[in-house]
Amino acid sequence: MSTKVGDIVEEFHSNNGDRITDNKMSTVHRHHETSRKESEDESRLPALEAAYTDILRHLGEDTDREGLLRTPLRAAKAIQFLTKGYHETIDDILNNAIFDEDHDEMVIVKDIDMFSLCEHHMVPFFGKVHIGYIPNKKVVGLSKLAR
Repeated sequence: MSTKVGDIVEEFHSNNGDRITDNKMSTVHRHHETSRKESEDESRLPALEAAYTDILRHLGEDTDREGLLRTPLRAAKAIQFLTKGYHETIDDILNNAIFDEDHDEMVIVKDIDMFSLCEHHMVPFFGKVHIGYIPNKKVVGLSKLAR
């Protein structure tokens, strides 16, 4: 993500929530951004598919074999999904899910399934994540923490 959660929460508190008061405009902007990202992903698919075809061929595979015919396309879509977080911002994820709450005790969400790719080897890793924060009269929707 390009923005740290702490920076967003701090800005939110210092602006008394003004950052997300215009929900309609924010939703329109977010829809436009999502559509743009989806069209960019779609436009990159042919190049990624060709790259995976080349990789398979260099590994000695017959890419015209029935079992591999659609593998390069599936692999291209998979890598886009696995790396989509590189292009998301905290606003994309939170989607205005910060709420006023007279609560000042620690909020904890445990055992969140997590997966990512090692950027050095492009191999997956996975595990569990635990998040805890002190809300300072503002809480984040629990489902957003898992994202």
